Amino acid sequence: MAQYSCIVIGAGPAALQAALFLARANVKTLVSGKPEESDLAYGRIIGNLFSASNEPPGKTLLENAQDQIKKYGAEMIKEEVVDLQQMQNQEFEITTETGKKFTAQAVIIATGASHVKAGIDGEDKFFGAGVHTCVACDGPLTKGKKIAVVGSGSHAAQEAIELTTFTSQVTIFTQGDTPSWSKELENLVKEKNIIISDKRIKALKGDKKIEGIILADKSEDSCDGIFIAMGSASGITFAYKLGLEQKDNFLVISRDGKTNLEGIFAAGAVTGGNSQIAKSIGEGCNAAISVIKKVKGLSQYADQT
Repeated sequence: MAQYSCIVIGAGPAALQAALFLARANVKTLVSGKPEESDLAYGRIIGNLFSASNEPPGKTLLENAQDQIKKYGAEMIKEEVVDLQQMQNQEFEITTETGKKFTAQAVIIATGASHVKAGIDGEDKFFGAGVHTCVACDGPLTKGKKIAVVGSGSHAAQEAIELTTFTSQVTIFTQGDTPSWSKELENLVKEKNIIISDKRIKALKGDKKIEGIILADKSEDSCDGIFIAMGSASGITFAYKLGLEQKDNFLVISRDGKTNLEGIFAAGAVTGGNSQIAKSIGEGCNAAISVIKKVKGLSQYADQT
């Protein structure tokens, strides 16, 4: 198992800025994420970033940043992180969508904005009372029940697999999308006898609790609860697993990017506030410097070149 001083989860502006500072300080760094899925990748004209002349598209900025971090020695794996755990020796272990595992002394969570809603009628009404977003914290409530997981990516597959610890009645509803999880996760889904449906859940039935689901074709099915797992695993997903402090679905950090758990830092949209590239870059810098000081045992650190 490969070991690093710091793992950065995410591949947007906060993650790549953090990786740049870390690599320049000779901190052994791994970035795990997909730049092409960053919100920045969809920006056609970026005109509000200091010194970004000619208003380049977001993809250009992301490509340049990847070249920069590799130049200084950071490694990058374009895979989604589906699990983050603290080990007994206080280090941290990540698992990627293809089952690869890596460990590090410190982790910077820079996954972007958190929970993505599925747009199902009744989703808000039953949130916390049958509608969940985290198997790590609410899985025990599903023992022996019929549960639906909503999503089509690696995050959805991983959540469904974890649910089989508590119940054998798990169905993934892809909402009409083609599954995009890895071959390794696909094999585990089959091994766990998880049902995959391309039907779209339109609404939830019930008064005080979920009693069933209504599909887009107007048919109905029994269901005791659903887990929303749209998009990628978010900072909030990891927050539940590690007991990180959060507020309004964002991670709470200090000015230096520290969370309430030693060794875990966060930066960018995952912490809330202004949804701007400049803000994310600044927080990426702060979190990286905190990691550098931790790993190297320094009280002060500056990179002014």
